[in-house]
Amino acid sequence: MQITYLGMRILRDRNQHVLYLSQKEYIGKVLQRFNMEGGKKISTPLPPYLKLSAMDSPQSDSDRADMAKIPYASACGSLMYAMVATRPDIAFVVRVVSRYMANPDKKHWEAMRGVMRYLKGTQDMCICFGKQGALVHGYTDSDYAGHPDNRKSTTGYVFTFTGGAMSWISRMQKCIALSTIEAEYIAATEACKEAIWLSRLVADLGYTGDIPLLHCESQSAIQLAKNPVFHAKTKHVDVKYHFSREVIEDKLIRLVKIHTDDNSAVKIHTDDNSADLLIKSLPPKRFAHCRHLMGIG
Repeated sequence: MQITYLGMRILRDRNQHVLYLSQKEYIGKVLQRFNMEGGKKISTPLPPYLKLSAMDSPQSDSDRADMAKIPYASACGSLMYAMVATRPDIAFVVRVVSRYMANPDKKHWEAMRGVMRYLKGTQDMCICFGKQGALVHGYTDSDYAGHPDNRKSTTGYVFTFTGGAMSWISRMQKCIALSTIEAEYIAATEACKEAIWLSRLVADLGYTGDIPLLHCESQSAIQLAKNPVFHAKTKHVDVKYHFSREVIEDKLIRLVKIHTDDNSAVKIHTDDNSADLLIKSLPPKRFAHCRHLMGIG
């Protein structure tokens, strides 16, 4: 059975017990609209060597006038819809290029075109649900002080259900973290809030079982979340981020280091943290691996 809804193609294979979500037709229309049908295909949406900054924005009126002729904001909005619907693999780069909508430069526009070239080569990819058990699995990570202009960190998390990504985010943190532990702790707290909501959602759908499992790379951030004592080095952390302590104490979620899943015979290695894709640009091989872990193929 196949239906199309709001630009998304939904395909259900009853024999294989799987469900596919894709936006092939929508992506094709976006490429056609911005004259990118003949663009060269690339393997990643943002090369690791390409660093974008507000310093690249045009400084003269003539340069701004030239960029005003380019539909930068329109292209960014088109990519955002693909990102929030079925393509978590472009979440990080779309977040980056959207920072400069007020005053974009040709370098920013080339990065935008790079995303379209990547989508051209992966137009047929979709999220697949149904190949694993009905348990909410979460992965969280942060990029400490990764913003080149204000030195704020990036929060990234992704939750999978029956093998496919069901919720993801790549977002700049609202405050400046003073350490990698704090950045990881803030990211884990944001992921905890999403895990609670998702667990209630799947319960309403009739799925009952273990509480959500959230994986984090930082052992120090995990200990900070599990320790109710306020330390001198963390007393400046906003009270709202200590929400994770309460949900962990109430056993609403399990926060574990990413390679120590106690309920599985197979240990998850740090390289299998799919949230890495949401906080920074990655080499092609690593990018493809994280994309596969999200159930995109």
